[in-house]
This record gives sequence, structure tokens and C-alpha cells, in this order.
Amino acid sequence: MKRALVLLVAALGVAAWLWLRPAPGPRGPDIVARSAQQPAQAAPRLSAKLIASEDLPPAGTRSLFDHLVAQNDGLPYPFEKLVEMLRKQDPEGRMPVTLMIPQGRSLLKAQADFRHPRVLVAADFQAPGTPASLGLAPRGQLFLGFVEEANEIEVLSYNEAAGRFEFQLVQDYSATGARRIVYARRAVCTTCHQGATPIFPQRPWAETNGQPEIAAQIAAARRGEPYLGMPTAQPLASPERFDELTDTGAFVAVTQQLWIDACGAGGADCRRLMLKLALRYLSDPGSFDAQGSQAAELRRMQAAAWPAEGIAVPESDLRNRDPLAERRGLRNRIRGLFTPEPKPGEGARNNEDLVAFDRLPKLPASLDPLTPRPPKRLLTAADIDGIYGLAALFSEGDRRRLEQAGGLGPEALEAAVDRLDPALFRPGPFSRVKTMQALLTVLGEKTAPAYCCLATAEMSPPQASGGPPLKLAADSPLHPFEEYCFSCHRGNPARRLDFMGGRSEAEVLEQVRATAKIRDVLDWERYRGSDKAHTLMPPADSPQRTALEAALKKDPQLLERMRATVPGLFDF
Repeated sequence: MKRALVLLVAALGVAAWLWLRPAPGPRGPDIVARSAQQPAQAAPRLSAKLIASEDLPPAGTRSLFDHLVAQNDGLPYPFEKLVEMLRKQDPEGRMPVTLMIPQGRSLLKAQADFRHPRVLVAADFQAPGTPASLGLAPRGQLFLGFVEEANEIEVLSYNEAAGRFEFQLVQDYSATGARRIVYARRAVCTTCHQGATPIFPQRPWAETNGQPEIAAQIAAARRGEPYLGMPTAQPLASPERFDELTDTGAFVAVTQQLWIDACGAGGADCRRLMLKLALRYLSDPGSFDAQGSQAAELRRMQAAAWPAEGIAVPESDLRNRDPLAERRGLRNRIRGLFTPEPKPGEGARNNEDLVAFDRLPKLPASLDPLTPRPPKRLLTAADIDGIYGLAALFSEGDRRRLEQAGGLGPEALEAAVDRLDPALFRPGPFSRVKTMQALLTVLGEKTAPAYCCLATAEMSPPQASGGPPLKLAADSPLHPFEEYCFSCHRGNPARRLDFMGGRSEAEVLEQVRATAKIRDVLDWERYRGSDKAHTLMPPADSPQRTALEAALKKDPQLLERMRATVPGLFDF
């Protein structure tokens, strides 16, 4: 009898273990191993040779984010001001699309929670432009992810001149931090962003504050206060729109492959025809004939050059994950004891701490963005998606401008494209801006319109992540500059404001000594209360000004010592 009872208890114990144990199935891979893998490709495609894969952008090109920061004279802080900068770029003054994810899947997921969720931002506008300039068109081309507890912003923005998305980090983004903008390691970023493009979960976006239960928990953790000036609840339309924008961005990269690979090295006529059809579709999508003779001719040309393995549309959609459901119910709660949520301080504290990230509990492989995903589609030479992809790169303002120039009728369009410089159709990244400039010129405009975001001559050199920090000697006169000035003047994308960006202490000191205006902007005694007070540095509304004001109460000669570092006109 006792033996039977013991066997029964043991059997019940085994049954309970089988019922409560973590669900079977493969877990996600390690990011260290994934980032070390080389992508499998039998032979490098033409597009792979012509669109750079290095961490830093190709010479003479920069990300859209860099251009916007340079034109703003520096990186806004705090984050609310950065979002406001994007809002001001929108001609209608609308806020960008924003979302919050307290329990997500990013590298910094352990540093986010319901009180300090990860904040996502996406630009969603196309500016109409002016007679002298083409309008900015960042829809689907600029995304931010901010984790306040990690003091880091992840940036994904398009590089118009290079035909690719750039992966960047704003490191040490805090009131007293250095706030460095660097280009991230692409091999790490593309373990999740597997098409080198934006990614986002599928409907119903259960990780986001578009879901009422997530929004309610954020509001409860924050006691009803907004977060970073943003509401803690969003309608479901917000993640839906964010999803659409990431899909738009993902196809930009595919469009570049179609422009280059679908026509091949000698495919100038093919690319010229693809552009003609794209402009025809742009002018009147409803009457576009996808089965017409010109579309058939494009298919014939593509068949001669199309890669044998096809052209893949990367899967930019992650499977929906419901982090609350994973902890709901007795069974899942007990299972959670075996795979607990990361505790505060665990996991990666920045995007370079991969080993710490790998120590976190793994997600099921089907939910892990590190798991290799099959393509969404595999295009063949019979597909003419290049037409639609090119058309989508032009803005509504571009369409109206071409129409006003007399170039949106079918005959005028074809004649204009036929007159374009053959150099535009050589293998290389497609540029909406350069194409518009060329089209408007052949259509009769005397001067090609300018554009905000192509020239890089006045920008400082791009910086790669992982570089060694600047080390100052204990008695270096640069210590106060490090504390109160480096955050704006070291690594600033605008060259004229990057006058503390040297690689060594001696180089930075020489730059400071050569920048005479530093003496004036630190002359508080002379200019405070005058009409030049607004020129004093650090800026009046900055955390650095507050910190310097406090330091001066303890050390009244601090400003004079800083000014003395810069030789005056009559110093000998």
C-alpha cells in the first residue's frame, strides 16, 4: 500500500513537472555567434559591390540623422527637444509617430520597464519644397529608439547618396554625458535587422502601448504622469502606422537592389525604361498598365540580367509577442520561475555589451529577432516591383513639381527621361534627389533645385562606435571643457561646431587654443545682461549651464581659467 502511494505521488510529481516545465522547442541564438557569421552568398551581387557594407558611411555621404543634427547646430537634449526638432521639420507641425515598449526584444531590453519604457519615434511626412529647394521626404526613412535608463538612442536613418540605411547610436545621452553620435557595428545590428532595414512586430502589436493593458501598466508605474512629454497610451492606429512605415523603409533597400541587379552591369537602357515607367505610375497610378508593351519590354530586359537565385524581399515583420500573457495564469507564472524576466541592471547596458545580453534568458526561437527569417517574398524577372519602388521614393511635392514643369504627361515624361545624362543610368544607388534635379533641368528650370541633405563638406568626420575615449592628464586644462563643452563641441556633425573633436589631448587643446571665440562666449562678466547675453555658452537652458553656475559658486575663478586657455589678441 505504501509503495503504491509512493509510486502515485512520484507519478503525480512527474506529471506536474511535465505540465509546468518551460514549453519545449528551440530557443533563440546567441548574438555573439550570430554577429560573427558571414552571410551565405555564392557570389557577390553587383548591388553588394556598389552599396557599401562597412560600418562608416562611404566618403562624401552621411545619414539623414546626421544632416538634421548638423543643420540644428547640434544634438538637442533632452529627448523631448529632439522629438520637437523632428516635429518642426513637418510642414504641418505634427508630432512624429511615437510608441512605448516596456518589455521588448531589443539589445537594451533589460534596461526598460513600465516606468521607463523604450520609446520609439518615426518621422511621417514629406515636405513640399520651395522654388529653390526640394522638400525633405523622411517618411519611412528615419527611426529612433530611446532607452533612458541606458542613456542611449538607437538611430536608423536613410543615406540618400549611398542608397542604404545607416545604423547609429547616441551614446551617453544624459544631462551631464558626452552625448556622442557614432556609427554602430552593422554586423551586430543586422543580426536582427536582417535586411539592413527597419523591423517591427506584426498585429496586434501586444508589446506596445497601443494595447490598453500595456498602456495601463505604464500609467500605473508612472502614477499618471506622461513620459518624456508623451502620452502613455496610444490608439492602435499608432503601432499600425509605425508598422506601415517600417514596411515602407524595408522596401527602399529592395528597390536599390532592383535598380542595380534587375538590370545588371550593362543595363542602362533597362534602368532608363524602369524610370520612365515609375514616373508614369507616379503621375497616374489608376491608368498604369502593368501588362502593357513597355512593361513587357522591361520584363524581357530584366530576364537577361536577373540573379539566378532571385531577389529577396527581407522579412521585416517579427511575430507578435504578448509579454503579459507569458506571465498570466498559474501555469505560466510557475513556468516564469524557470525563465524569469531580467532584473534591473542585468543584461546589456549599451549596444556593445553583447556578452551581457547573451546571459539573459532566451526567447523561443520563433519570437527571437535573432533567429534567421526566410524572405517575405522572392522576386523573379517577371516581377516589376522596381517600378513601384522607384515611384514610392518620390514625394507628392515632387509629383506636383514635375506636373508644373510640364513633365507628367506620358510624352513629356519619356522625352525628359530620354534626355537625361547617361551617367544617371550607370550601375549605382538610385537617388531621388539627383534624378529630380536632372529632370527639372531638362524640363526647363534654369537652376537645379538645392537639397538640404547631400553635401558633406561642412560636416565633421563620422565616428565609429567602440573607439577609445579621450584620456586627459590629471592636470589638463581641458577638464572643465570636458565637463561643460564636450557634449556639444566634440563629435558635432557640423564641422564649424566640432572644435573639440581631436583624437588626442594635445590635438583638442590645440583646437581650443585656435578657437578665439571661446574667450567671448565664456566672458559672462562682460556680456551678461547685455544684448549679447544669448551668445554666452553653455546655452542658458542647458544642463551644462546649470552645472557651471553651481561650480562657479564654489570656484569663482573657473571661467577665467577656461578663458585663459585660449590666447587673447594681445597675449605674448
